[in-house]
Amino acid sequence: MASTNYQVGILGATGAVGQTFIRLLSDHPWFTVTEVVASERSAGLPYRKAANWLSGDPIPDEIADRAVKPTEPAALDCDFVFSALSSSVAGEVEADFAEAGFPVVSNAKNHRLHEDVPLLIPEVNPDHIALIDQQDWGSEGYVVTNPNCSTVGLVCGLRPLMEAFTVEAVQVTMLQATARRRRWPPNRERFLVRFTTNRSTGRTFP
Repeated sequence: MASTNYQVGILGATGAVGQTFIRLLSDHPWFTVTEVVASERSAGLPYRKAANWLSGDPIPDEIADRAVKPTEPAALDCDFVFSALSSSVAGEVEADFAEAGFPVVSNAKNHRLHEDVPLLIPEVNPDHIALIDQQDWGSEGYVVTNPNCSTVGLVCGLRPLMEAFTVEAVQVTMLQATARRRRWPPNRERFLVRFTTNRSTGRTFP
């Protein structure tokens, strides 16, 4: 079966998160990055000059000389956009793109608590994508978000436990704020799960 290749844009393409999108999507079988988008200060520059590239690997050849576009829906020609925007601007900009008919897949927090916006972890809740049908941006556009990074790892770990056991409580300690002050190793989280019954065997655990 032939696969579909989607042309995608990256909002906030010159920042650290945008660079991660570019690196992960390079040579992807489903997606081709055709638009890199950033602030007016970067618009018009070749990507290699606009971005302070942070990865140890070189900028993908197909992106390095691509002209950076302004953050305006009318400037883009692609199937949908990934948003790597800062939360300080993401809410309004993502809404503008959705209203202009673009599907927006966002890494920002701004739309996460909207009741009709999927907070999606494909391995855990793919059925939540149906919430898109409840959105009304006055166009065919919509917004999909991901959860906080700590939540993603936690929930992916909990899903198989919840399928096998009755989970009574989850105690979570996240030390991101401490890590940002360099007083603790980065991305250090701890969580303790208390469960009692194995659903397949009926065995009870302390």
